Amino acid sequence: MARKVFISVLGTGFYGKCIYKRDEFESGNTRFIQQATLQMLTNSDSWTSDDHGYILLTQNAEVDNWIVKGDEREKFSNAGKEEYIGLEKTIGGMNLPFAVEGISIPDGNDEDEIWQIFDIVFEKLQDGDELYFDITHGFRYLPMLVLVLGNYAKFLKNIKVKSITYGNFESRNTKVTPNVAPIIDITSFSALQDWTIAASDFLNHGDASRLVLCGNEQLKPILREAKGKDVAASNLKALCKNIGEFSDNVRFCRGMELYHGKTSSRVAASLLNERGDYLKPLIPLLYKVGDYLHGFKDGKAENLILASDICVKSGNWQAAVTLLQEGVVSLFCTRHNLKIENCDQRKIVNNAFFKKQCRFNGKSSLYKSLSQNEEKIVDEIVNDELLTYGLALDFANLSDVRNDINHAGMRDNKAPMKIKKLKGNIENCLAQILNFVDKLSQTPSRLFLNLSNHPSSSWCKEQLAAAAEFGEIEDIAFPMVDPGSTSEIVEEAAKEIVEEIKSRAKWNTVTVHVMGEMSLTYILVKKLSAIGIRCVCSTSYRMVKDAEDGKKIVEFHFERFRDYE
Repeated sequence: MARKVFISVLGTGFYGKCIYKRDEFESGNTRFIQQATLQMLTNSDSWTSDDHGYILLTQNAEVDNWIVKGDEREKFSNAGKEEYIGLEKTIGGMNLPFAVEGISIPDGNDEDEIWQIFDIVFEKLQDGDELYFDITHGFRYLPMLVLVLGNYAKFLKNIKVKSITYGNFESRNTKVTPNVAPIIDITSFSALQDWTIAASDFLNHGDASRLVLCGNEQLKPILREAKGKDVAASNLKALCKNIGEFSDNVRFCRGMELYHGKTSSRVAASLLNERGDYLKPLIPLLYKVGDYLHGFKDGKAENLILASDICVKSGNWQAAVTLLQEGVVSLFCTRHNLKIENCDQRKIVNNAFFKKQCRFNGKSSLYKSLSQNEEKIVDEIVNDELLTYGLALDFANLSDVRNDINHAGMRDNKAPMKIKKLKGNIENCLAQILNFVDKLSQTPSRLFLNLSNHPSSSWCKEQLAAAAEFGEIEDIAFPMVDPGSTSEIVEEAAKEIVEEIKSRAKWNTVTVHVMGEMSLTYILVKKLSAIGIRCVCSTSYRMVKDAEDGKKIVEFHFERFRDYE
């Protein structure tokens, strides 16, 4: 079991008494925030003899507040002495199950002494410790030191920062006796650092494992306390899980999963519903992650090319070349009505590329024809205006690079390529093929965005057929609207949805099926119509039947889609 460690700095001030409060907890009347914080922590969780507390003391703090001579101290010069029990004796009277010891530290007057304090604290930590920091007293740089030290120890000693608090003595109500001061929790600052590092790992290295870990570890206590009913936390955890699945699909070259695009769609839907109830500054980070997935669409071979681009940016060269070459084959499969999951039909595309290469090199005799029907498709692909000789040669080059990497440069009669050449070849080919993808996207496709709480998978065949007349159907979950939300909150939610739809309208002709909470529906239709995006609703008629037990059965039958304007 992990050791719990409490760490606090003791200052030199003459501390007045007050009651410290957080949520339902109230301390006794005390001079020392350390006593109040330890009381709060041990009340809410079980601490054992294996746990430990450290109070950091300068030489003056030890004399003034740790071990107070005669248990009395003069508040002001010539004002007379008053009873003043030091912190060591105060904590000793708490009968804590673990030891709390004073640790001598320098005054921190210069950079060298600050680093000495850093080293002293770090050396006290053990692998796997759970840290509880109180930063009420001490040096102005202490919050920075605590955050940096926490991250440093997370990496080197696998510690967890469980709590960072301070007692806001200055905000107490002095008109009331005894005074009450709040204990402020800023642990979320450390949590935000974890999320930032996790997002950076994904954006820079394509690794979402830290995001998944944050989703599991930091949201688990919230969901446990809410018994799974915290919608925002559940949605955020699901978002992290979906990003993790997408990351794995890319790193392990799961072509069909990337082609279908379900995971990237779930990420987009989760981002749309995320309100930031857990940690508001997290939202820009998550949208930064969402931008990384921009361009992925359900059932598009281009997804494999975009995934290859992600791999190049994150330095995953082996996955990059594999996804790039298979993505090109998949593109031409879809362009010529071949099944991308059918190995024999993929072979037809590979043959077309080889035939084009042979023609360019004047070595057509090297090409071996397929069956008559297959060769007809081969020639269609060879004559495709987008299959240039340059693309065919790039494709052949990719095959050589892919083989060199996959065989660790150990091929008979072939010297291994230099790493610089491997990278250059992949980057050059990717640039050419991304240009090819851009050409494909110049002809806009038609999209029918189902912005409702009823996914198209639950629609009857008549409604699906009617929707298909508008274009390819894509579901966007209509967000939950709290009945207590202000007009401003609903307006902000509408703005986010409109921006998401505008991004899809850049390259597609979009029609939006808007059905949901009335105030948000009204704003969405008004905003989308103003920028020329067509909005429709679905109409139905109701049939009521009498059951044998006397109950009435109500059925709704789809009739048509109707324009709002």
